[in-house]
Amino acid sequence: MKDKIIILGEYQQDKISSITLECISAAKQLQGEAEIILLLMGEDRKKDACELQQYDVDQIVLVEHPLLSRFSNEPYAKALLSVWDQLNPAILLWGHTDIGKAISPYLSEKLDIPLYSNVESVEYNEKRLFLTRPVYSGKLIEKIEVNTPTFFLTIKPKKWKASQKKLERNCTIRSLKVKIDKSIPTLIGLEQKKQQTLNLEDAKIIVGAGRGIQNEEGFALINQLAKTIGGTVGVSRGAVELGVCDASMQLGQTGKTVAPDLYIACGISGAIQHLVGVTSAKTIIAINKDPHAPIFEVADYAIVGDLFEIIPALMKEWDNPTIEIS
Repeated sequence: MKDKIIILGEYQQDKISSITLECISAAKQLQGEAEIILLLMGEDRKKDACELQQYDVDQIVLVEHPLLSRFSNEPYAKALLSVWDQLNPAILLWGHTDIGKAISPYLSEKLDIPLYSNVESVEYNEKRLFLTRPVYSGKLIEKIEVNTPTFFLTIKPKKWKASQKKLERNCTIRSLKVKIDKSIPTLIGLEQKKQQTLNLEDAKIIVGAGRGIQNEEGFALINQLAKTIGGTVGVSRGAVELGVCDASMQLGQTGKTVAPDLYIACGISGAIQHLVGVTSAKTIIAINKDPHAPIFEVADYAIVGDLFEIIPALMKEWDNPTIEIS
């Protein structure tokens, strides 16, 4: 009998998230011969399942229940415990996201199964499985040998390419019943803050704002630059602490991990906690008046100077039709 890998499907704004498609690629690398099961939990997920049939999974399992209509730790954990007992997989895999970080430790303790979190690569050496992940805020990389066939795994976003659709639809869809007792605390609703037009995780161009923007006027300048070049805005903790933006825009260890084609860091010193979330960018341009700022060590292009003078000049050049952007 084939081993089973269960991937927990996650959603962003009612659409399957990119991290779930990255998990499919990671699962194929983990065990190419295993049966890969995509688990969709919520209420009325049948339409989603039909749309996902073209991805490289063997089976889509639906767990539909009113208490799963919105994410809440206790109902999700209880549902996953039931799924684990019924399907008896070897590996449970999902993203190192708010959901993954919230429930994976609980399930690991409850089932006494090891958890490997925030993994960014897997490799086999003489049939032995090794995982690597950042530790100490990304200052070191830990390499772990896995000595058990059964484990939980959360992967770092943007370290695997998202799985692509196939021409044929081969996977089957089935439903699974779970019993979930109503929890003592009850989720009655979620109030979503106004979101940017594009999710940071999927953005191709990101303009980063750090403590060097100084104030709301500086943050407005960053937004203007992003609008000019067709990008979206992300921030460091320093900008959040200035009180000019929301923490939901934060990039780094305690924020989002991104991999844009272009990242422009404006007034960001480059603390390791921020860098671990942005170094997967294809090209990094750093603007900072301190020539010794750590951000310059990872930047492809460095601009030393006052961002309040440099950014208006960049926008002026961008609007110049004689400038070629490659």
